[in-house]
Amino acid sequence: MYEIDEADSVIDASIGTTTWNLLYNNYPSQGTNTFWLDTGNYNLSPQILNPKDMAMRFYRIVDLGQDGLASDEPTVAILSPTNGTPAVGELSVTVIATTDQPILSGTKLYVDGQEMQMADSTTNFTDETGVTNYEMDTYSINTCEWLNRTHVLFASAECESGYAVEPNSGVVASGHSVSPFVSVLFSNLVEGISFSQPSFDPSSGQTQKVSAVFAANCNWTLNIEDVNSNVVQTATGSGTSMLYNWDGTDNGTNLPNGLYYYYISTATNGESPGAMLSGSTSSLAVHSESPELWAVAPDSENVVPLAIYPQGFDTNGFTIFSATPSEIETLTASSSSESSVAMDSGGSFSPDASGGGSSAASQNSPASPQRPPNNPVRGLAGTFGIAYDTYSANGTNGVSVPPLPNVPGIPGSYIQMESFSASSGLPYGPRPQHTAETTIFASQMQHFGWSNPLNEADGQLSISSLRGSGTPFNNVSMGVLILHGTYGNTQDYMAGLCKQMYFVVTSGGSGQYLRFSEMNLGGSGTNGLKWMMIDACHSLYHVNCSSMNSMGIYPYNSNLHFIMGADTDTYTSTRRWWNFATYMNYGRHTFYSPYTIRNAYYQGNIDAFQGANLPEGATITLAVAGDSACLDDTLQTNTPPSGSWQYTSQPIFP
Repeated sequence: MYEIDEADSVIDASIGTTTWNLLYNNYPSQGTNTFWLDTGNYNLSPQILNPKDMAMRFYRIVDLGQDGLASDEPTVAILSPTNGTPAVGELSVTVIATTDQPILSGTKLYVDGQEMQMADSTTNFTDETGVTNYEMDTYSINTCEWLNRTHVLFASAECESGYAVEPNSGVVASGHSVSPFVSVLFSNLVEGISFSQPSFDPSSGQTQKVSAVFAANCNWTLNIEDVNSNVVQTATGSGTSMLYNWDGTDNGTNLPNGLYYYYISTATNGESPGAMLSGSTSSLAVHSESPELWAVAPDSENVVPLAIYPQGFDTNGFTIFSATPSEIETLTASSSSESSVAMDSGGSFSPDASGGGSSAASQNSPASPQRPPNNPVRGLAGTFGIAYDTYSANGTNGVSVPPLPNVPGIPGSYIQMESFSASSGLPYGPRPQHTAETTIFASQMQHFGWSNPLNEADGQLSISSLRGSGTPFNNVSMGVLILHGTYGNTQDYMAGLCKQMYFVVTSGGSGQYLRFSEMNLGGSGTNGLKWMMIDACHSLYHVNCSSMNSMGIYPYNSNLHFIMGADTDTYTSTRRWWNFATYMNYGRHTFYSPYTIRNAYYQGNIDAFQGANLPEGATITLAVAGDSACLDDTLQTNTPPSGSWQYTSQPIFP
């Protein structure tokens, strides 16, 4: 496994050296080789832009070392489609992974080296012996968002040897695997659907340019629909390509921010390739093209896409160069009509030339966009922030935290954490899964139009930044903090003699406890902190929450609506984070019906852990503590706090 970093300049003038930004983490290799596709990383803050929008791009590949489970890694394979399968429109990809380790952290699907969004559905189960864990994931991609040619699919999987839930939980090791390549021929009448903006905010002057090319001369219709399937804009035209500039309105009428899907319908018209676009709402312009790699084999005059050669194919002696499809069309314009490089005016290969064209006379493309990094959003829904620790500075050993002194001036006075000795330091195991969890949550929130100005991990996360009202969390609408947590069985002299919760924050290879009472969560204004999620064991332990409340010790101020946490231990799962973001932004079903934030939190976890292979005797109970007037807040509508707080909880597992 490797880390792939990028830099946009060799020397950063502000620091005098190279600034490397993470592009991919835990990226797999196929033996001694691999390949990846750089489309930027829009889940980061600041965002990494697509390299086509940058003057330069440099890369660094970091070997992450041998897996801790190097001799006991998972297995992963793509069950469908099979090698050589042609694909039209929506393609369902089924990936299966297995392991004999307690945790199977999920799979990832890559198309031509670009990581896709999380699977649409996941099924977990064990064999008859209860030893082998299986996970079957189903992904959906819209093949119309790629050009017609052979594309390479592969998948990866990750497992861990333990959950690292309680202190003294021991070493946690990870294992990874990658599937064989599966080559699939994308064959559509509508191909190469693309968008100029990863997300779209007309209030800042942006225009969404929607483009596509067609495998034949077509009459086309573009319908833009809102989440309730209402058509808010329509454009029509004809030709071998289309480009429509949407200003985000319904023919001049302002539209609310939210999700908008793009549907393109075509029917061949038999016109010559030179036919012009038509339609009063369509834009002729020139199809926005990006350079691609092309190849000419020795003793041949045929120019073909380099991508049609399978990975590992020996291209020594080939002429390989970069050009746009239109440039290739000009280059080959003098070729005879029998030439295998004949192209239409839209810049796509003709069906008989590429082997990838669709023979269908019409096509209705699935909803777009689905391919990252494009999001079907108009406007900005709000802001959220993430901070987390993986406790991986010491490899698989985690971090050891010294006992927390209690009464000043009295030697040997320490806080007893749970049932462990008060005077002993406690080890906390690594939780590498936190990285995948936050990535999934950030990606899905941004999919629904949320901005992520705060994203801090490990060494970026300072304990001092979590103390007091100056915390950066107070400058975003929703905060997510993922740490190890525990509760005290001793009255805390430094916190009004209440019993409370503690969170482990690291600095390098060492850690220290953050008192819950040291926080002051809540921010005023549009982007002030309203909702805080602390994903840590016992982050809202009911006994100690009651103790804090009775002593008037509050980790929040009057601006906060509520805190989400856990009354028990917590367990990692990328699916629960995908569920949480999806349920509160869109809903649980195929129609638009968002949940309240609290119910999305509860139901998202219930669905994720249903049938999960957790340790024997494991229980999960989540909790929400908040202002009684705000407990039914949604992301779309919320009520100002009234000042009366209450505690609710929900059993999640079993």
